[in-house]
Amino acid sequence: MNAPHLVWDWNGTLLDDLGIVVEAVNRSIAVFGLDTITADDYRDHYTRPVRDFYDRLFRRTIEDDEWLILNAGFHDAYFELARDADLAPGAHEAMGMVAEAGWSQSLLSMSPQDWLEEIVDRLGLSERFELIDGLSGPTGGLKAGHLEEHLETLGLAGESVAVVGDTPDDVAAARHVGAIPILFHGGSHHRELLESEGVPVAETVVEAVEIALSRR
Repeated sequence: MNAPHLVWDWNGTLLDDLGIVVEAVNRSIAVFGLDTITADDYRDHYTRPVRDFYDRLFRRTIEDDEWLILNAGFHDAYFELARDADLAPGAHEAMGMVAEAGWSQSLLSMSPQDWLEEIVDRLGLSERFELIDGLSGPTGGLKAGHLEEHLETLGLAGESVAVVGDTPDDVAAARHVGAIPILFHGGSHHRELLESEGVPVAETVVEAVEIALSRR
């Protein structure tokens, strides 16, 4: 059996970017004349695949050309705003706890690879992770297949892995590979929805690591 390993989600977990995400959504939907949303509105509606999130906001099925405009508009705004993004409170302490416990750790994000590497490097975290893994193809999909490939690259079996993220999609991905899912209540969803997944829900990333360590 492999030594214990923790896979971190990035957006909304290690990266404290909810306010930036909401502003980027508002810029993208303004083109279509929709009213601005709040963080609570975002948590009420957010889901994956992301196109379904926009269906919920528009209260109808969006067209293919609309999806392309929305997705491009969101990412243009997000990448501009994220230049000022910072880590979640306690993130450095949490990653240090993982290392001190003798675990390895990696980063898995549904953001584009080039951008992910750039912001991780800007925040001085590149040496923290065995693998920094973003997307090379289209954004907005589900995480399960991406996590499976991530663990294959690392040569790890799911039963030796804990996954810390902030969405039900992170739980689905962890279950897909047989890993332990732990949710952080700091990103895309209300706590009640996270608790309905039937997995531990932490209020801080430090607490999330404490839960992970206690499960091994």
